[in-house]
Amino acid sequence: MDYEPSIPPAGKWPRLFWPRWVILAIALAVGLGGGWLTGANHRQQWAALVMAAATYGVFMFLAMAGLDTLEHIHPVFGPWTATLAAAITMSVGRAVGMADIRPLPVAVAAAVGVVFTARKDRKRRLFSLNQPRERALHQRRFAAEAVSRRAVVVGISKTLDEIDNWGRTATTLTLRYTDTADGGPDFRARYEFPVHLPPRLGAKATVRYLEDNPSDRRVSLDPPELPDLPDDTPQDTPPRGSR
Repeated sequence: MDYEPSIPPAGKWPRLFWPRWVILAIALAVGLGGGWLTGANHRQQWAALVMAAATYGVFMFLAMAGLDTLEHIHPVFGPWTATLAAAITMSVGRAVGMADIRPLPVAVAAAVGVVFTARKDRKRRLFSLNQPRERALHQRRFAAEAVSRRAVVVGISKTLDEIDNWGRTATTLTLRYTDTADGGPDFRARYEFPVHLPPRLGAKATVRYLEDNPSDRRVSLDPPELPDLPDDTPQDTPPRGSR
């Protein structure tokens, strides 16, 4: 029975449940209040710098506070969106504090930028959420439609120095198909293996790939053949376990 991986559901954009609403309210309050304060006291440059830094920090915290579950934390928006959102609130608050519309063009420009950066953040976030589903779908298609061919190892590159937690490392093999008369051109493929079972020249292999993507090959080497040991047991030796 062939193994078919379960297909995860499609990723969904994280909703703004109550922790995010609270952080968003704090960010807006700090931004608008800080902008108003710096506008009403625009001669105090240190106050403007402090409030701008505080507003940026709160919005950055909002961007990173993407609590999807109790186990995983993902960003809702990226740093560019958070920076532009801080600029919007600071500019609007400063316009109110100064009783002048001069800071408003900055807010409008930042708002236009937020539309593009937030859309890009959403697309990137959904892509990361859908990666497990896409991998599972590809794995199922590969198991059902992959072509199998026989090959032989004709070259071995240098083995990587890194060894993972399962005692495996990797190298690049040069292989040649053996199931056709000409064999075709040699090709290279990455091969992962346990450190105690390194590949050898001349080893036979099975290569699998999808017909519409032959460059994405998966190689599995045949298990090494055990040597035939001579039967030199003396004839008068009692069978093992008879005593």
